[in-house]
Amino acid sequence: MGKVVLDMTMSVDGCIAAADGGPAGLHDWFFAPSPESQAIVEELQRNMGAMVMGRRTYDQGASQDGFVDNPFPVEHFVVSHSTPEQVAKGDTVFHFIPDVAEAVRRAQAVAGEREVIIGGGAQLAQQCLAAGLVDEIRLAVRPLVIGDGIKLFDDTALRLENVGVIDTPQATHLRFQILR
Repeated sequence: MGKVVLDMTMSVDGCIAAADGGPAGLHDWFFAPSPESQAIVEELQRNMGAMVMGRRTYDQGASQDGFVDNPFPVEHFVVSHSTPEQVAKGDTVFHFIPDVAEAVRRAQAVAGEREVIIGGGAQLAQQCLAAGLVDEIRLAVRPLVIGDGIKLFDDTALRLENVGVIDTPQATHLRFQILR
């Protein structure tokens, strides 16, 4: 079974979104990558077997037709207590599952030896960390200070081992294994 990886972009002050939930320029490195960042994007795409995301992240992407040209052509497991009347445009297969542990388990079954990526939503990330579902954390730290934004690590205590750092002009990419 492949690893479960929490993969997020954050500001230097620990925010993964602005206070209104907007991206605040955090993901520019991904959508307009430098050559160094492009290698990281390609590695993520090559190793990903499934994605788990929160409902708010899904709704934001769906409202902007963000799944039409989805750079992640894998099955997506959306943690949600309801299913939208109309699924987002595009070819992405979505599964709406109310329980975070069940969503990760089903994503692992689909991913096989490839990685399950937890991407999208501080609340979802915190639930996955609290439940001990994450093996590795990957953070793309952007040279931005957002201030009053949504923090990734509120009330989360973890022991981590540094397993890699990649510095690019657009972000510093940190990789940590979670120690149990």
